[in-house]
Amino acid sequence: MTRSVRCSIHWRRRFLHSSSRASIIPVTSAVPASDGRISIQSFQQTALIPEKPLLFRHGADSPTTLLPALSKWFSKDGLAGHQLSTSLADFGDWPFPYELVQTSPRKRDAIAAFCDWLSACSTTTDHMMAGILLSALSDGEERRFLQLHSPWKLLARALEFNKAQREKGLETLELYIAQSLLSDLPTPLQPDLPTPELVLRAGKGDVYSSSIWLGTEPTYTPLHRDPNPNLFCQLCSRKLVRLLPPSSGDRIYYEVQVRTRQQGNGRIRTTEMMEGAEREILYDAIWNSNELPDELHEAALSPGDALFIPKGWWHSVRSVGMDGQLNGSANWWFR
Repeated sequence: MTRSVRCSIHWRRRFLHSSSRASIIPVTSAVPASDGRISIQSFQQTALIPEKPLLFRHGADSPTTLLPALSKWFSKDGLAGHQLSTSLADFGDWPFPYELVQTSPRKRDAIAAFCDWLSACSTTTDHMMAGILLSALSDGEERRFLQLHSPWKLLARALEFNKAQREKGLETLELYIAQSLLSDLPTPLQPDLPTPELVLRAGKGDVYSSSIWLGTEPTYTPLHRDPNPNLFCQLCSRKLVRLLPPSSGDRIYYEVQVRTRQQGNGRIRTTEMMEGAEREILYDAIWNSNELPDELHEAALSPGDALFIPKGWWHSVRSVGMDGQLNGSANWWFR
């Protein structure tokens, strides 16, 4: 039995047995006014000031509805699910930061097969992307979580590869453009993700940062907290978000740190929490349906939905799908 498994079992027995019958609390949905919209004042009073999460359903009350990327960036491809729109083809050579996950031998085999698939293609760009992947693999041979920079076209090719893999019943590739700054997008695409009015007007109007999240399912971010309020907008496919208020999340996170003999503060998504024992135990604590902590909230997000995550609230995010299809989100941290 590995050390990480021993830690996980010991920690669950000690801290979660008393909460095993805890139920998940649905995040409150925003109630639009008679004109179908949520007023800034209503949002401030019900969510921002009392620091309570709030869910905006697709429609006039959701900030996501007003983002042009929601309708411009994605197209439906029958049983293949969503694909990147052809309108993005002109930006295929634009560089992005990627995460590559190899959590099992089958996942590693899928990456190797993808490299071979790219190498067999006729274009120079495909050969270059295969070289980038192979270099990342050789530099992090023993690691389960790799980071690299590659053109946007890599994601489009990964979606094609995954479609072929599904048809053969083979393992798909996990590739994720995660926490990439919106300001780093090609200039012509930035107007497709304008800062929502809620972000600009509800607080001080100060946008701390913003990100695009775009990749193949499953996608996953472990339990962490943000130093600023967060508006999270779902653009393509579905995600689940589970949240804990500050005191409950503090208790779970710091006990995990003790058990794994690590030091951190859980602020923002970091490389350390994405691999090893910490990743496994954090996942188990939040997503194990048999043993859930008290005060655990959940929001199920579909395209067009948005979620307000208050400052200091712990949260973990994962896609609903698991078969290599496209998932996309954007978010803004503000003050």
